[in-house]
Amino acid sequence: MATRELSAVAVLLLALLHEQPMHPYQLHQALVERGDTRLVRVNAGAVYHGIERLEQGGLVEVVGTDRDGRRPERTTYRLTDAGRAAFAVRLRSLLGDEHPPYPLFSVGLAEADELPAADVAYELRRRREREETRRAELTARHAFARANGLPRRYALDVERDVALMATEIAWLDTTIGELERGELDWDSPFPADYKARKAAARSEAAADQHHTSSTTEPKDTP
Repeated sequence: MATRELSAVAVLLLALLHEQPMHPYQLHQALVERGDTRLVRVNAGAVYHGIERLEQGGLVEVVGTDRDGRRPERTTYRLTDAGRAAFAVRLRSLLGDEHPPYPLFSVGLAEADELPAADVAYELRRRREREETRRAELTARHAFARANGLPRRYALDVERDVALMATEIAWLDTTIGELERGELDWDSPFPADYKARKAAARSEAAADQHHTSSTTEPKDTP
C-alpha cells in the first residue's frame, strides 16, 4: 500500500497500533472512546476492512488469536517496521502538505443567492445553533481532559477545531444579522458589466506585471 493511499481511517488505526497491539474490536472501541469518530465516519466494519487492507500492504501483522468464552475468535495485530515508517511519512504529509477540502457548506453558500434572504438567514441560524452546541460540548470535553492531566500535545486537533468553530460562529452571527436587517444586498440584479470590468482589470494587471518585469530585467553590459 503506497503511503499516499493511506486514508484517514488507516492513519487512525496505525496511530493506535503505534501504542500497542490490538484486535479490531479494541481498535473500534478506542476510536469511539477518544472521540476520533468526529474526525472520520468509521464503524466496526470500516475498522475490520481497514485492518485487512493494512495487513495486505504489509503495514500490520498478526500477533496471535484468542477467544473469550463463546465469543468469536479475535485476531490481534501489531505495527510492522514498514507500517511505522509509512505512518510517519503520511503523518508529516497530513500536517504540512496541501489537502484541498470540498465542503458541501461552501457549495451551499456559493449558490445561496438563488434562495430568498429570509430562507438563507433561517438555515444559517440553524447551522449556527448546531455549531454552538458542538463547540460547547467539545470545549467542555477538552477542558475536562486537560484538567485531568492530558498533555496539550494530545489535543491540538481539538484546540484547532474549537478555534475554527468560534470563527465560523462569529461569521454566521455577522452574516445572519446583516440578512435579517436587510443590510446585505440580496435582490439587486447581477451587474451587467461585471465580466467586462473583470476582463479589463486582468488585462491591466497583466500589463503592469509585464512592465515591472521588463524594467527590472538586467541589461547586458558591453
